[in-house]
Order: sequence, then C-alpha cells, then structure tokens
Amino acid sequence: MNKKLVILTLIISLTSVLVPQQLSSTGEAKKIIDGNGEVFMNPSYSPDGSMIAFTSRSYNGIYIYSLSSREIIKISDDASAGFSFKWSTDSKSILSRVARYEGIRRYNAVKIFDIKNGVSKLLSDYRTQMPFLPEWADGDSKVILPTKSGFELFESGKEKIPYSSNPNIAVFIKNDKIGTVTLSSSDEKSFEPIKGMQAINLAISPDRSKIAFEIVGGNMFTMNLSTLELTDLGVGHRPDWSPDSKYIVYMITEDDGHNITASDIYVTDLTGVLKTNLTNSPQEIEMNPSFSPDGKKIVFDLLNDGSIYQIEIE
Repeated sequence: MNKKLVILTLIISLTSVLVPQQLSSTGEAKKIIDGNGEVFMNPSYSPDGSMIAFTSRSYNGIYIYSLSSREIIKISDDASAGFSFKWSTDSKSILSRVARYEGIRRYNAVKIFDIKNGVSKLLSDYRTQMPFLPEWADGDSKVILPTKSGFELFESGKEKIPYSSNPNIAVFIKNDKIGTVTLSSSDEKSFEPIKGMQAINLAISPDRSKIAFEIVGGNMFTMNLSTLELTDLGVGHRPDWSPDSKYIVYMITEDDGHNITASDIYVTDLTGVLKTNLTNSPQEIEMNPSFSPDGKKIVFDLLNDGSIYQIEIE
C-alpha cells in the first residue's frame, strides 16, 4: 500500500477515535408521560436506565415512572422534594432536600426515599437554616450537607459503592462558589471560577474528573477538577453529562422578565464547538434535559402541556 495512503488512513482512524462526533436527533421527540392537566417536570433517568424520576409544579413531590410497566408511583408528597433530587448509584434511592411550612416559616430537612417501598429516611432535623443542597458522598455510603460554617456528614445506611476516580472528593455549590471536600482529611476548598459571579446548577461528570455549571447572567462552563482549567461553552442552562463524560446536554431559555417564553434542548462536546439544537421548535418550550445511561436518549419536559418527552440521538 502507498505510504501516503497508510499515513492518511492512520490519521483518519485516530481522528475518529480521539475527536468527539457531533450528536443529532434520529427523529421527533415522543411523549412518554402525559401531564393530563398536571405539570410534570425535571425528569431524570435512573442509573440503571429502568426508571425516570420527575416532579410536579413548584417541585412538589417525587414520582417514579417504570419504562417497562409504564406505571407511575408517587414516592413523596413533600414540598420542594423535586428540586435538585439525586439518584443513588444503585438506582434504589433518591436523595433530596424537602420543605415543610408552619405559617409563613419554612423548614428544610434532608431525606432519602426508598424506591421499592416508598419509605423515607430523615437524615437531619427540620431547620430554618439550610441554604445549600445535600450530595451523595463516599460511594453513596454518606451524605454531605454544606453549611455556612463547614459541612455535615450523615450515614446514608447504604452499602459503599467504590468510585473509579476521585473517590474521597465531594463537590457542591456553597456561597455561590464551587466547594470541594476531601472526605479522608475533611479538607474543604472553595473556588470562584468567575470573579464576583454566582455559580449555579453544578453537575459532576460520571468519571468525576470535571464539573459543569452555569454563571448567573453569564455562560455555561466546565472545570477540570485536577487542573482547575475552565472551558467556556457559551450560553446554556441546567447542564447534564453524557455517560461517557464527553458531551453535555442543556437548554437555552428566553424570558420576558417574568415568564419563560422560549426554550430548546442542545447538546455540545466539551470544546463548545460541536453544538446541535436537538428540538429547534420555536412554538414549544422544552426544558430540563437528562441523558439516558446508555447515551442514546434524552428525556425532557415540555412546559406547553406539562408532559415528559424522550428523543433518540446518534
């Protein structure tokens, strides 16, 4: 074979392996959970891919949808339980910060919900001061709750599942900054990626090497947890990682100062160059996307009719 042809073939082969490909949808999104007059939102696949958890208007309660039986089970009536809830790695539990009200006073607590029997486990007391969100830690065997003066650790009662990388590091948002804790030494650090700007909607990559987040009034970024290197991905909201940690799905919304008036679902590689608008429907308001564990589907909610939709990608 010609030497130049061999070199060209090698270059093409290496490029196909090393350079992420642009993702696109394989067809129109399909409704899988009908709102039926209710507003369902914030869907998230279970890590084993068998279920989708979601919440209702104002993040009240948590529902579980079985993809095999197509049955819906409500596992929580708690106020605010559906805001930033988190699946356990074994798909058997959901962690959440819940709320209850006594008059105008709001109290928050940390709870774990068992998917199989719907029983909840209260990890903390109800308190008026709980400004930060809990996170699974130490292979889901613990739950970490950032506080103004440090952090609290709770035993989750779950068996420890070892992480392949950064096993002792917990990552969260605290005081508008990125916080990390090395659990083995209780060493807490704080990072301000963009000076003077508020970081929100943090998501750690499945390989635990990077985080994605957005800046209020600014763009969406990734940060390498080892080097602290930042990559500006442009405008974006509510990032969620693909299972291979190579892509991020997110939404871009528009509003009139009071209500969301437009939103589409996008996917990008980690350079921010290969971007695709997966929905591209000006009349529909698609929000809150989440990757499936096999990376072949994305689920999201449609504000127009309060239903949950799924779109296949390639």
